[in-house]
Amino acid sequence: MKYLLTTVIIGIMACAGLMGQETDTTIPMIYIDSTGQVFTKTDAPAYIFIAPAENESELTLVPSTDKAANPMEWDGSGKHYIMHKDLERKMNIRFKVMADGTPPKTNLTFSNGLIFRYENLIFTESNAVATLTSTDDMSGVHSTYTSTNSGKFSVVSQPITFNEHDESVFAFYSIDNVGNAETPQEYRVITSSNARVQMDNIYFETNSTLLNSQSTAELQKLLAILKQFPKVVMEIGAHTDSKGNVTYNQQLSERRAQAAVDYLTSRGISKERLTAKGYGETMILNECKKGVECPDSKHKENRRVEFVITKVNAE
Repeated sequence: MKYLLTTVIIGIMACAGLMGQETDTTIPMIYIDSTGQVFTKTDAPAYIFIAPAENESELTLVPSTDKAANPMEWDGSGKHYIMHKDLERKMNIRFKVMADGTPPKTNLTFSNGLIFRYENLIFTESNAVATLTSTDDMSGVHSTYTSTNSGKFSVVSQPITFNEHDESVFAFYSIDNVGNAETPQEYRVITSSNARVQMDNIYFETNSTLLNSQSTAELQKLLAILKQFPKVVMEIGAHTDSKGNVTYNQQLSERRAQAAVDYLTSRGISKERLTAKGYGETMILNECKKGVECPDSKHKENRRVEFVITKVNAE
C-alpha cells in the first residue's frame, strides 16, 4: 500500500495553562495566522503522522525508538523547519514552524486622571480613565485579563475607570495565541484623598531622628516622584513605638517628620508642597501598645514614616 506523509500535529490533546489564573479560556498550543504561518508554543511536542494516499484522514502515528524523532521538541524560540523527501516529485518539501516561547507584555496607560505612580502604587483623580495595551512579537496577543481585589480574572473591558473615593488592588496579564501567559502585574490604585501610604525602609532607631542610608534611598524615590509630578502636595507623617513617655514620643515623631521634610526640601522641593506632622504613638499598627511587652522587631514596625496626598494643584 502506498503511504503519504501528510502532516505534523503539534501539541496533540494539549492546551496551554493560564499561569494558574482562574479564567474561562484555554488556548491551543498551535496557531495559524492570516498568512498561513504556523506558530506553536516552544515547549509543545510535535508528532509526525502518515496516512494511506487514498484515505488521508486515516492517520497513523509514525513509530520510532529515537527520542529525537517522535515526539520532537523545539530547540528554543524562533524559526524551525521540518523537511521530508517527496519521491514522486523528487524534491525536498520544507515546512516552517515558528516556536514562540515569550509571553506578551502589557502596559497600563492613563488617558486622564493620573496623579502619580510610586512603584506598584497608583494615585488617581476621581473617575480616572486608563487602558491596557498588550504587544507580542510572534504569535500575537490572544486576550488580556483583569481582576479587582483578588477576584476571578476575566477578559478586560476597556476603557477602565477608577471611581471616586475608592481603593482597590488591580491586576492584569495577557496571553498570546499559543498559550504563553504573562506574569500578572498587580497595582494598588487609590482615588481617596486621605489614604495613608507607608514608605518602605524608612525606620528610626529608638530615640533617634537620624536617617540611615537605607532610609535616604527610599526618600530618593519620593524625591523623584515629587519632581516628576509638581502638582502634588502632601503631608509627611511620622510615628513612634509605644515605649517611653507619651509626650516625649509625640515630640520625637514631630522631629522625625521634620527630618524627612528637611531632606526633601534641601534637594529642591518647595516647602509649600510639604507638611510635617507627628503622630507619636496614637496610630500603633500591631499589638504593641502601652504596657504590652514586645520584641524590638515588633516595635520597629511602628517607628515609621507615611505620606498622605492633601492636595493636587491646578495646572
